[in-house]
Amino acid sequence: MFNIAYLTDVGLKRKHNEDTILIDKQLNIYLVADGMGGHEKGEIASKIVAETFLNQLISPQIATSQNSESDTVVLPVSLEETLNHSIEIATEKIYTYANEKNIEATMGTTIVGVKYMSNVNSWAVFHLGDSRAYMFRDNSLTQLSVDHSKHEELRQKGTSQEEIEKTGKNLITKAVGNFDPYRLDMKYVSLKKKDILLLCSDGVSDLCSNNELLLLIIQYKHDLDLLCMQIKNLVYSRGAKDNFSVIVVET
Repeated sequence: MFNIAYLTDVGLKRKHNEDTILIDKQLNIYLVADGMGGHEKGEIASKIVAETFLNQLISPQIATSQNSESDTVVLPVSLEETLNHSIEIATEKIYTYANEKNIEATMGTTIVGVKYMSNVNSWAVFHLGDSRAYMFRDNSLTQLSVDHSKHEELRQKGTSQEEIEKTGKNLITKAVGNFDPYRLDMKYVSLKKKDILLLCSDGVSDLCSNNELLLLIIQYKHDLDLLCMQIKNLVYSRGAKDNFSVIVVET
């Protein structure tokens, strides 16, 4: 139904790839999870989240209500409830893993994803952390997600760029991990034919400006696999200091 291209890469500096991507063309869900906390911890956290989202969308847990001793009423479960329930389940699984492995440090992952809702011909866009979602339309690029980061918090408060730069760039304010769960930031967008959604981890967005991504999409939008490779080439030319992942969906 949609044209899809994607890649995930360890980069030039790291020994292991802590990113996980989820591509399911039947369910029409596409997700990037960027693990945090070192090889084992980050890699496991991102895999747990991706697998949990997939399992919940395949077989969502249906809420029920007893209105009498004998009658059970099945309550409709919205996509937002299903996705946020996935966060809760993933949090429990990450807690369990951390306890079993005696991991006391933070173990977590960012997440950004999109899910097509065919019944309303719309896309749900959801995220926690600083992995990003963009929409390309009519030769312009719109960032759909707002980073959950200390940098973004300071920027929205009007802090000068000089002061912002004194703060660690990768200080994340929301994620999924062995800590209390956050609710996903969600929005819904209706797309036209030939619009493009781009999802990426901060291994891409830290090294490629929005304008650079726009120019690459304009030049390579007719070959999405080549577009992903050109994004990789740009990241590598900047040192590829982190793992990085990108998913491109053309509607």
